[in-house]
Amino acid sequence: MKTFRAVALQADAIARAVRYALEQPDDGDVSEIVVRPIAST
Repeated sequence: MKTFRAVALQADAIARAVRYALEQPDDGDVSEIVVRPIAST
């Protein structure tokens, strides 16, 4: 579990990705969001 937590994203990062999708213009469609941490083990 310690290894997982070392690379886990903070809730704020997820919230920013969702906000980005919601703020897109009405003539676009965000059908999928993939958010990954930069670091890996």
